[in-house]
Amino acid sequence: MAHHPLVVAALSVGLLAPLASGMYSSSSPVLQLTSKNFNEKIIKSNHASIVEFYAPWCGHCKNLKPAYEAAAGNLKGLAQVAAIDCDDDANKPTCQEYGVEGFPTLKSFKPGKSGKPVVQNYQGPRSAKGIVDYVLDLIPNHVTRVNSKTLEEFLQKNNETAKAILFTKKGVATPLYKALAIDFQGAITFAQIRDKETDATELFGIQKFPTLVFLPGGAAEGVVYDGEMKKDQMFTFFSKFAKPTTGKQHTKEDKPVSSSSTSSTTSAPPRPTFDATIPAVPSMQEFAEACGKKICVLVITPPVAVPLIAHEKTNAYINQAKQSFHFFQVPLSTLPGTFKTALEIKESEKPQMIAVSTKKRWYVPYTGEPESHEAMESWIDALKMGEVHKKKLPDFRPEDVTPPKAPKEETPKKEAPKEEVPVKEAPKHEEL
Repeated sequence: MAHHPLVVAALSVGLLAPLASGMYSSSSPVLQLTSKNFNEKIIKSNHASIVEFYAPWCGHCKNLKPAYEAAAGNLKGLAQVAAIDCDDDANKPTCQEYGVEGFPTLKSFKPGKSGKPVVQNYQGPRSAKGIVDYVLDLIPNHVTRVNSKTLEEFLQKNNETAKAILFTKKGVATPLYKALAIDFQGAITFAQIRDKETDATELFGIQKFPTLVFLPGGAAEGVVYDGEMKKDQMFTFFSKFAKPTTGKQHTKEDKPVSSSSTSSTTSAPPRPTFDATIPAVPSMQEFAEACGKKICVLVITPPVAVPLIAHEKTNAYINQAKQSFHFFQVPLSTLPGTFKTALEIKESEKPQMIAVSTKKRWYVPYTGEPESHEAMESWIDALKMGEVHKKKLPDFRPEDVTPPKAPKEETPKKEAPKEEVPVKEAPKHEEL
């Protein structure tokens, strides 16, 4: 039986419609992006985002899909997990703008202090956990830490402004609380007080932790939140008192700050990152001893020397950061292989950074682009606030932290040359 041409056309549209929507369905937790809504959803957002640039025919993209959707589900309400179909002609200008050359390409967008997002390539594990851990570190922190001494000043400042105070046993703000502070940024001031601040807890009559107290502002009586400490319920509670902010305002001239340039309009050399005045560490043992109670930041320089005289802005910031941390420089070639493997130090032609606390036995690798001042500044700020995912520092034997000794130069002798014994301490190239 022959079908009417219109019926055939309708069937064809129906069969092709799912393909037109890309790889992710409308019910997917992954945010669907196009060139039309990219600026509004990502660039103007107050929230941290990770974006997958993909093509529906790409096998690696299909393999990533389950983990990416799982990550989106875990990060729901905390950060944005989004995707854009670069195979769609309408989206190709956006994909080209961000220098996408292969699929899938994952890039993170973190709101910056200047009002422009910092863009970084995601180079971590293509797993739900890897993506979630990475994105959680990107969530901006607008939560004020208050103690018994600063409480009165906090309450008096902008007295008419609504304030939310969380009394908790945690030392740092959780991703959930930080996300709420972003949702109501500019409408509600969020603060956090430790349970150890007894004067503050007694003033408010706090008996259990966590307890959330909301102060509407002015002479209005405070309200104790009695619901579940979950995003949807807390969001609904705050919405009764203030309107959530959906994004930040940008001018048409605003463009994101990219940590890796996608186009070059000048022949100027790339901006260097690290301060050349950072002292060198003579041995890993002395490095560990020098850290003491402070956090140490190890700057690993590549085998081929690169200019490390810092950009003026970066130089000033590192010098300021030295008040909080010890900075050391060490050549990659002097690090034992066991040390590099344990602390995720790679064979690289770019400088690397890793923060270490020998007292509390943890380390945090810097995963941003070495050329990005904004990304490095954000990482150091996160270290100061404790807003980083710390990894357990493995135990080392003395031989593991002592760099290999350089072979002594021998004066040529007339006798027959002796057979040389290989230096056992020499680091081996390890595939990571």
